[in-house]
Amino acid sequence: MGSKNCEETPRQKMIAMMYLVLTALLALNVSKDILNAFIVVNESMESTNITLSQKVEGNYAMFEKQMAISPEKVKENYDKAMEVKKLSDELVGYIEDIKITVIS
Repeated sequence: MGSKNCEETPRQKMIAMMYLVLTALLALNVSKDILNAFIVVNESMESTNITLSQKVEGNYAMFEKQMAISPEKVKENYDKAMEVKKLSDELVGYIEDIKITVIS
């Protein structure tokens, strides 16, 4: 703002400080907006997760129904499905733990 040979006046120092504070306030607003965007995305993902969980539970119920009707035909695929369910439940638990850690 000033030349190289002149010291900043008190007015110039005050203006520089005001710009610094304004920049900090703008940065806080941006971070708030970013956090709000993450909240919206999280809510959308949670809603999708509920829908898909209901659909998957229906598929597992169908497997169990078919297993009761004809176990010799379904046994191999039923066992694979139960293994997938076990592994996916472990993965979901792990992801939830990470999510809680990040939020805390």
